[in-house]
Amino acid sequence: MASREPRPSWVLDTEEVVRATGGTLLGGDMSLVFSGVSTDTRTLRPGELFVALKGSRYDGHDFWREALRRGARGLLLAHLPQGLHLEEVPKTVSVILVRDTLTALGELARAFKRRRGFWALAVSGSCGKTTTKEMCAAVLARRYSVFRNPGNYNNLVGLPLSVLSMPEEARFGVFELGISLPGEMARLVEILEPEAALLTNVRPAHLEGLGSLEGVYSEKMQLYRRLPAGARIIVNRDEEEIFRQAQDLPYEKITYGLHIEAEVRAEDLRVRPEGTEFTLHVEGRRVGEGRLRFLGEHFVRNALSAVAAGLLYGVPPEEALAALAELSPLPGRLFPLRTRRYFLLDDSYNANPGSVYEALRVFWEVGQGFAKRIAILGDMRELGPEAEALHESVGRMAGRLCHQVLAVGEMARVVAREAEKMGARARAYPSVEELLSELELPKGAAVLVKGSRAVGLERVVQRLREED
Repeated sequence: MASREPRPSWVLDTEEVVRATGGTLLGGDMSLVFSGVSTDTRTLRPGELFVALKGSRYDGHDFWREALRRGARGLLLAHLPQGLHLEEVPKTVSVILVRDTLTALGELARAFKRRRGFWALAVSGSCGKTTTKEMCAAVLARRYSVFRNPGNYNNLVGLPLSVLSMPEEARFGVFELGISLPGEMARLVEILEPEAALLTNVRPAHLEGLGSLEGVYSEKMQLYRRLPAGARIIVNRDEEEIFRQAQDLPYEKITYGLHIEAEVRAEDLRVRPEGTEFTLHVEGRRVGEGRLRFLGEHFVRNALSAVAAGLLYGVPPEEALAALAELSPLPGRLFPLRTRRYFLLDDSYNANPGSVYEALRVFWEVGQGFAKRIAILGDMRELGPEAEALHESVGRMAGRLCHQVLAVGEMARVVAREAEKMGARARAYPSVEELLSELELPKGAAVLVKGSRAVGLERVVQRLREED
């Protein structure tokens, strides 16, 4: 099924596109107007500009006929595809040639952001960036009309499409930035030119593309290092390496965390199956009690970063706490579900070592009152040569904290073996289908479901809910 691209509530003309992208108009007219931008003919609407991107499995240039059939008002191309004869293209369609369509899409978004003049907060990190984005947006919405990029529109394609979809009334944009290869963060920051940035943490993730934990740090810290002059940064005081590297950067800083020196700080954390409570302090002053529907210390840090973002833009911390108390966890991200048979923690959206460790810690804490703690763990993907060692580590931790571990995927045997060494009952399954064919859990158990998106553990969650 085709995903829905963000849609703009504005128009731009051919001249603006040519000027922003450095392109050449081969057909059509400089005054022709577009109602939006699309990179997918399946969701393209009449009047939009079709940007032909080349991917690993497709080349958008092959779909120019479909784009015209669906009513595209313009084609942004890196070359003239086979069969496209300019004299046969209607004069009501602009054909614009650029050196590289992905670069051009980013340049168009950058020019649009400058023209609109809205503020942008960039959020990235190995774990928690989507929840942090939502929390920041909720806090800032107390004073501003806020937009945030939807779903996984956080990469070199999704971010520009998100920027270009900013509604006219939005004064503030909160944008999640996601990377997997060197150079991507610098380019994302170049496109967005954010006025503020927030890096949640750095963990071993996307090691296939970034090589090592040092490579992840180097790339993630570009979020701070590439900011325009006058930008401000929100720094996790509990992440010593991030804090150390941020010290010498020439930006105004505000720190958050559980560290005694954090400007926005939480203490007296209480984690229960219903949520997490804490006491908020800002610059040494006790503000009040924070109550989250989220489970775990790491979500408290996410909330503190949102309070810090609010302070940068005039939202009092008391109002920030009220906004955060109204939020609920996103499905698949440590989402608690109570059924008649189980207490279920659905963390099936994605996984890397850092997020698995956090999930297991929370699961152990909230699962104390249950007869059995059962972890269903899927593979963590894109870890490169470190994959086996990192899965061993996860298996050992799961074996210490859980009574039973059911591992799924190519690394399942590794996880199950290490969990058994630590005293847990463990079983390995090559696929979700094989797990589901045998799945039978004791009534009254606490169940954690956690794995990379590609493993498909959301089907396990669906099955457990259907049993109810």
